[in-house]
Amino acid sequence: MTPLERRHAAIEATMARYRDRPFEWGKVDCAKVAAFHLKKLGHKILISKAGSYSSPLGAGRALRRLGYSTLAEMAEGIGLTPIPHARMLLGDIAQIEGDSPVGAIGLYAGNGNLFCFHEDHPGLVTFAPDRILRAWSVL
Repeated sequence: MTPLERRHAAIEATMARYRDRPFEWGKVDCAKVAAFHLKKLGHKILISKAGSYSSPLGAGRALRRLGYSTLAEMAEGIGLTPIPHARMLLGDIAQIEGDSPVGAIGLYAGNGNLFCFHEDHPGLVTFAPDRILRAWSVL
């Protein structure tokens, strides 16, 4: 399978699993979606070692148990390669502005859009953020 085919297969699997599920801390959130996606691409993600959580405060504690304070720190810590956001390809990870103290991330969907959660919608949406803060290649 080519790298683009792997990216496409991982996005399809991730969307099939999470597309119609409402946001819920610790079950269906940025970290869980990204971890599932990265596992589909062969990354070893040990998010289960963080323990369970059900609130933004709990998510912060879970990240600290893994040695990180934000999702962006975790992306760096697990070895994803930082890239300019203009070079993102399908399925890459992007950090965007968000209200959560752990940060907000999404999966690159192409054409400047991300698959991510937004406060005005109960589940994953295709969203064109005003600004991408950081980006990481998944391959």
